[in-house]
Amino acid sequence: MRRSDRLHAIMERLAKDGSVAVSALSHGLGVSEASVRRDLSFLEAQRWLSRTHGGAVVRSLPVGLSLPSAPARRQAERFEIGRLAAERVPEGARVGLAAGGLSVAIARALAGRASLTVVTNQLDAAHELSLREGVTVMVTGGVAFSGSPVLTGPMVESSLREVHLDLVIIGGDGIDPESGLTAEDPLVAHAARVFRDVSRRAVAVFDAPQVGRTAFARICPLAEVAELLTADDVDPELRDKIDDAGVGVVTE
Repeated sequence: MRRSDRLHAIMERLAKDGSVAVSALSHGLGVSEASVRRDLSFLEAQRWLSRTHGGAVVRSLPVGLSLPSAPARRQAERFEIGRLAAERVPEGARVGLAAGGLSVAIARALAGRASLTVVTNQLDAAHELSLREGVTVMVTGGVAFSGSPVLTGPMVESSLREVHLDLVIIGGDGIDPESGLTAEDPLVAHAARVFRDVSRRAVAVFDAPQVGRTAFARICPLAEVAELLTADDVDPELRDKIDDAGVGVVTE
């Protein structure tokens, strides 16, 4: 069983019952108790649960970050994509985290990193990062519209133009071999574009359903990112086209 499938099953049980037991998960999933404990430790590091003797319970989450916020399987895949993104962040790096659906998962995956500076325009991701020892968080200026944790507007650009970043992690609403990286909101797209402009290297992070999709506003051409990190159920033909464009596709 894939790790993302195990995480999916654990999260479904947590959402339904509020707690899980290692022995029951091991029996139900057909894997060793050691594998279950590693999965629970992974989810605990990302602040989704709290370990107990013999199992775990749902952790109290910030507003807007509840377990049912995305289908459990897709959320588990997001954890894995976040882990892949965190692996690409060297110690001591200056990292841009452009607002997107995977930003919080990436912020949580950076747990335990030291001497890291992260610049972001996503408030809930900034909150997660602020809880980590050794991580310096810079939040861009900008305006957050009602119900949105994303900062946009001229102040995002003006603050970003004052910094130099080693790496930026960019999401959005679509990525396609011809149209590149796109987002539905032009202001969100423009902020991501500026993040790219001030960074030496860029990595794209997208859910599998967004691969091959073109949203309204362009962020940047595909050629401006080094890798695409996504789930492994991406259409093989699309994956080959993106790979042919010189962008490495890495799946969980």
